[in-house]
Amino acid sequence: MNKPLLKVENLSVGYSLKNEKISILENINFSVERGEVVGIVGESGCGKSLTSLSIMKLLVEPLSIQSGQIIFNGSDLTCLPEREMNQIRGKEVAMIFQEPMTSLNPVFTIGNQISEVMHTHLKINKKEVFERTIELLRLVGIPSPEQRVREYPYQLSGGMQQRVMIAMALACNPMLLIADEPTTALDVTIQAQILDLLLDIQQKNKMSLFFITHDLSVLARMANRVIVMYAGRVIESAPISKLMENPLHPYTQGLLKAIPSYGNRKQRLYTIPGTVPDPKDKVVGCRFASRCQYAEKRCFESEPTLLEKETDREIACFLYDE
Repeated sequence: MNKPLLKVENLSVGYSLKNEKISILENINFSVERGEVVGIVGESGCGKSLTSLSIMKLLVEPLSIQSGQIIFNGSDLTCLPEREMNQIRGKEVAMIFQEPMTSLNPVFTIGNQISEVMHTHLKINKKEVFERTIELLRLVGIPSPEQRVREYPYQLSGGMQQRVMIAMALACNPMLLIADEPTTALDVTIQAQILDLLLDIQQKNKMSLFFITHDLSVLARMANRVIVMYAGRVIESAPISKLMENPLHPYTQGLLKAIPSYGNRKQRLYTIPGTVPDPKDKVVGCRFASRCQYAEKRCFESEPTLLEKETDREIACFLYDE
């Protein structure tokens, strides 16, 4: 059996506060197979983006990886020195960030920013880099790429800027592409175009895609498998078809109920009561218990572990404790 391209094992990420360790992510376990699209979903503050930054080893102090392994293509990234990680970051693993306006440098042209990745990682001359840059801009659907390559980020719309970010991420044909809510700041029409573009490129290049979102309806059209996170924990994992048809965890059920229904305009939007707990709060028991309609005494006393429910499905909830 082939090993997964990415395997995260018992990953904990946090910081120290007055000689006390505060864990934001705790015991995160999941994998991404070669050529697979895996979605990760949850509310803001659940740890989705922090998980992706941990994989890329882009954590900013005081945050650090406290324990666990991140095995990518056979190598444990947590043990690699920064020099070796720089050879992987951008070439074998690339990332599309949430906000293109804050990710693109306003004083460099689009062409300069895309070509920098290739100058760093590929042994090709300036002419080949320029031709490849034009090819990438055309690939991501930017019109008149010969003109746009000389323009600055402020001269492009939000949708165009996000396409430039995708072109930069694809410059070296990465094995794994991480997309951190790449359509959040875009209008609905542009969102659909970007999602279709990502899926089309993923299928053509046969690369793995790790897609982060807070919207399960987006993953319904994108992902093969979904990881549901809550308060820095993985609480459910399943193929997208099973998750959409029969969500098991009460939190996942709440996320699905919160998707707007287009059939009944008078129906009030469903909201999950309460908020995600602060990592500094020492929550005893299940992190979701205070918001869960099925919570019982033991939910407030001990934390359920992530267990295999079926061969391709895991869940952390006492409702399914056999």
